[in-house]
Amino acid sequence: MMPYLAFAGIDLNTLVEAIRTSGDFPWLQGWFTAIATFFFENIVCWTIVPPLLSESILHWMTALQSTFWGVFIGDLLMYLPVRFAMCYVAKLKWVQKHQNQIEACGHFFDRHIGKTMFVIRFTPGIRTPALLAAGMLRVHFGSYTLYSALSCLFQSTIITFFMPKLYAPAIAWLKHLWTDYPAIVIAIISAFFLLFCVAQWYIAKAVMRHVTAKSTVPIED
Repeated sequence: MMPYLAFAGIDLNTLVEAIRTSGDFPWLQGWFTAIATFFFENIVCWTIVPPLLSESILHWMTALQSTFWGVFIGDLLMYLPVRFAMCYVAKLKWVQKHQNQIEACGHFFDRHIGKTMFVIRFTPGIRTPALLAAGMLRVHFGSYTLYSALSCLFQSTIITFFMPKLYAPAIAWLKHLWTDYPAIVIAIISAFFLLFCVAQWYIAKAVMRHVTAKSTVPIED
């Protein structure tokens, strides 16, 4: 598994080894996994956890809880500091100049918070900016928390129960293919990431175009 992470220039052998050796202490495994999601959410959730589940190194309940709480708390940590800091940011001239547009974007989040949270959960390129924007626009905390929890639970369910069944045979096939045709494996992985980035770009562009269209609607006094 680790050679594939080398493409991203990231060495997570220490983390994986810590999770492996703490098998007798599920709570410790859960803490390692949850904290790791704060720093490498996509890699941990989609690349590390599924193979550990398929090898029975990580229990499904530990994986479900650790990925859920790690991502959910991470969402709150991105939202709350920005929300509380807005009392200072609101004094900036740029913010005051664009107050109408900011309020329009805030109304957009309030109206479509459910769809927005589910879309950005599986679109990493716009997730961080959107979560920061939610805090800056002071999106309703209750709605944000509810839909963040639901989208996190949906993601953790896919990671825990679906991905191990898909991941194990896919990696086995790639390893077998790598023996004789390494160039083809590199091409497959590159094509996958290219398609992912293109789809991500189009989704981000569509979302921003929709938000911009809403922000240009005149706001009555």
